[in-house]
Amino acid sequence: MRLQLRTAAVITVAMTSLLAACGGADKASDGANPGAKAFTYSGSDRDTYLADCAKEEGTLTWYTSLAGDVIDEMIAAFHKKYPDVRVEAFRGDETDITSRVVEESKADRLQGDIIELSSDAYRQLADTGAIGAFSTPLSSNYSDRFTLKDDDGNILGIGDRASYVSFAYDKDKVPAADVPKTLEDLLNPNLKGKLALTDSTTGVRFIGNVLTKLGDEKGRAFLEKLREQDVRIESVSGSALAGMVATGEVASSPGVFRNHVQQLAKDGNPIEWVPIEPVTANVGYAGVFAKAEHPCSAMLFIDTLLGPTGGKVYEDLQYPRPDDDLGFTSWVPDETFDSTKEYEEAFTTWQDLFEQTFR
Repeated sequence: MRLQLRTAAVITVAMTSLLAACGGADKASDGANPGAKAFTYSGSDRDTYLADCAKEEGTLTWYTSLAGDVIDEMIAAFHKKYPDVRVEAFRGDETDITSRVVEESKADRLQGDIIELSSDAYRQLADTGAIGAFSTPLSSNYSDRFTLKDDDGNILGIGDRASYVSFAYDKDKVPAADVPKTLEDLLNPNLKGKLALTDSTTGVRFIGNVLTKLGDEKGRAFLEKLREQDVRIESVSGSALAGMVATGEVASSPGVFRNHVQQLAKDGNPIEWVPIEPVTANVGYAGVFAKAEHPCSAMLFIDTLLGPTGGKVYEDLQYPRPDDDLGFTSWVPDETFDSTKEYEEAFTTWQDLFEQTFR
């Protein structure tokens, strides 16, 4: 049985279609809206210029892989400052958004103005030329590690939020003495039958983390031993798996998001999260579409996402900035590869190994 979601393969096909539709990366930006000069406007009157222009535009469309309250809260914070600009949001996972961009680009009717998307899919969209270069004074607040640039040094995206995946457990079912501190601790006999993983992208990235941490040979040997722990595989989302741990349906999992656990613990559930380093990081990148119809509004929203207003929204909902020091090291699955093609190939390897190990 193959995994229900073959993210890298789906994105690869979609990117090929998008390149064909746009005529390649160079051609994709040739027909950009002339108003896109707003993307790089740096005059002393920048704020006034963008606000006046955005008021005339009156609307913008935001494509995002974020989910839940954060979308509504971010839009509300933007509206508070710019009440004359209506925000339409399309929410989907990586493949939903990629497919939408592909189909709209084929018809030369891309509806989105800004995009906020997980880093691996974002980098692949950037490769097609669908993403436009932009500048903002807020870029100085972000490190080079989480700033995506083109070959000329122009900014194509900035990492605006992060969520972290590691070990979560039901405190009523897993004693403190059995809580793992390292990957090897997952092999503790006392955890046999008490571990679960989701078969989504999150589970696949767990495999990638193991191979990156231990190396290919030792990593595969570790996974063979982990299989003997009777790991339970659930075909659910990351948030659903966290909920299963919180209710005791699942005792523990090395593949649960920190922010989900924080929210559940806040509601009184006996769930706790601990980092097993390096912690897998899901970093979201924010940017603009090269052919955005509402570039001024787009830039105001980018500034909201990257600035203190967006930071407060993210902080309240347990989404730290990717540069925040949380006391543990992180691993971003796609950032260590020289090209998106290399990452796609690695992801497919991880996916196949997931199935070989746990199916």
